[in-house]
Amino acid sequence: GFKQLGGAMNIRRKVVASVAVAVGIASSASVASPAMAAPVDCLGYSGVICMADGAGITGQIWRQTPAQITGCRKLAPASFNNEASFASNRTTGSVLLQIYNSDNCTGTPYELESGASIRFDQYETWWNNKASSIKLYLL
Repeated sequence: GFKQLGGAMNIRRKVVASVAVAVGIASSASVASPAMAAPVDCLGYSGVICMADGAGITGQIWRQTPAQITGCRKLAPASFNNEASFASNRTTGSVLLQIYNSDNCTGTPYELESGASIRFDQYETWWNNKASSIKLYLL
């Protein structure tokens, strides 16, 4: 079996996340909202979950650490609903990323184990621009 990572987001984390989105802060490992970028902005970071909306791992980048992803994480609040053409589980160890085409983590997910990536625009085209929510599990 596996254990779901994260729990209820505390008030301090909510406030920090809201401030980061509002002022457009892009720190080294926690981009709170999408930013225009290049492949290195996903592939150059370890220990994160990263998605890109453009062909060739370009365009807007969505990047978060596992600690920032609690429970079922909807992508719409970050303006990334149905946008992902690329997804990467840049964590180490045994973290399972589940990607759903619903906004409430229901249905059959696309799964990526630690260290795995997928170019939906190139290899799994039926999943291209379909991600609406994600969830992480510790295996």
